Amino acid sequence: MQDEWTEKYRPKSLSEIIGNDNAVRLIRRWADSWARGTPRLKALVLRGEPGIGKTSASLALARDMGWDFIEMNASDHRNAASIQKVAGAGAVTQTFTPDGDFLSSVHGKRKLVIIDEADNLFGNQDRGGAKAIVDTIRDSGQPIILIVNDYRELTRRASAIKTLSGSVIFNRLDPKVIVSVLESIAIKEKVRVDRDVLIKIAENCGGDMRAAVNDLQMMVEGKDEIGLMDSHAMGKRNQLKELNGSLRAMFGAKTLKSARDATLDLDMDPDELVKWIEESIPSEFRHPGDMEEAFDALARADIYLGRTRRSKDYALWAYAKDMMTGGVALSRRHGPRPDVQEYRFPSHIMMLSRAKGPRAIRDSISSKLEGHLHMSKRAINSSVLPLLTAITRNDSQLLVSLGARCGLDEDDIGFLIGSDPDSPQVQEIVTKIKSELGGENDDATSAKRSSKSRDGKRSLKDF
Repeated sequence: MQDEWTEKYRPKSLSEIIGNDNAVRLIRRWADSWARGTPRLKALVLRGEPGIGKTSASLALARDMGWDFIEMNASDHRNAASIQKVAGAGAVTQTFTPDGDFLSSVHGKRKLVIIDEADNLFGNQDRGGAKAIVDTIRDSGQPIILIVNDYRELTRRASAIKTLSGSVIFNRLDPKVIVSVLESIAIKEKVRVDRDVLIKIAENCGGDMRAAVNDLQMMVEGKDEIGLMDSHAMGKRNQLKELNGSLRAMFGAKTLKSARDATLDLDMDPDELVKWIEESIPSEFRHPGDMEEAFDALARADIYLGRTRRSKDYALWAYAKDMMTGGVALSRRHGPRPDVQEYRFPSHIMMLSRAKGPRAIRDSISSKLEGHLHMSKRAINSSVLPLLTAITRNDSQLLVSLGARCGLDEDDIGFLIGSDPDSPQVQEIVTKIKSELGGENDDATSAKRSSKSRDGKRSLKDF
């Protein structure tokens, strides 16, 4: 099994941190202040989105300064006892060698205490953790770094941190910077990667270097050359990551607006989103009364979705979204919110969907074909689809042309050729369809298509 590249190529020195030069300067200045004794600001808060170098900069600082370090994740230590045991013990004036031998403060060196995801400390499970963090900073004789994504939440729950610590902002990385890092990694791993693939990875990761490196490793594993055809797998991974973040924000919302807004950017229609929410309610709610109220809100949302399907009045979607997001989130009235790590699509609904899938997909295909063939859906289902499935399984070019003209998706194509929508065969056809759509106004492409038709290749016009 390959080592994780995010660790293998993690910067070893602050000089290797790229894209956040000002942040690096501020970190160095704070570290240098410890050389003159214990400074007024004993802690430093590194702020910014995940994957942009905050943890790497902390570890690199310890190496540059020759400091030992102790690292803890606040998501795993949410009460005062845990924090005092790990961070409090590490922040005392005395220190130890890596072998555990005691060194007095006169002969000992600094020990950097790194508290990652410090803003996640302040959930409903917090039992005095906020005060423990503040007390640890006040009593510390050693440097402390807090790493956060949401600085406002950190200081809202522990306002004293503003006066006890400095603040350093890490910005999202520019795609050009990410491409240069990925190129360097590809060279070191001796794998040839199309530059367009690297650009696509960099643009797709949203400034998250860790996600970009993980995407590259996922694509490269077992190969020595990567082209554009190999890059289609990134989309689903990032969609799932975005969905998890949106659901986590939705279930934690305190107002109807914030719950609704949490899912606005999801590329998912309400019928699909409601299934994810339904599966997640038992994980998010512990009190029976809260769970009942949440399912009642979801049932009301489903009523609106049914009315939308029957009436084709898509304005009703707004009411459904309000009930399935805000209605569900605001049902929580008792007890702490559980720490849900991952949201999953319900397996029993997947089984039901597979059972009724063929009929739904046939209807989907016939709906997309009826305007082009000037036939009713019933006629297409009975007379065209049986022939079309037989033909397209042996004529991929016709399927590409059909998909480009009629907007066929992965499920439609998988049904026609008898393959899973995630299979390489289906994804290859989808990639060709996208390529054809991108070049359909190109004269050369049109001439090539006409030539193929003259050479005997069928096109949609043959139907």
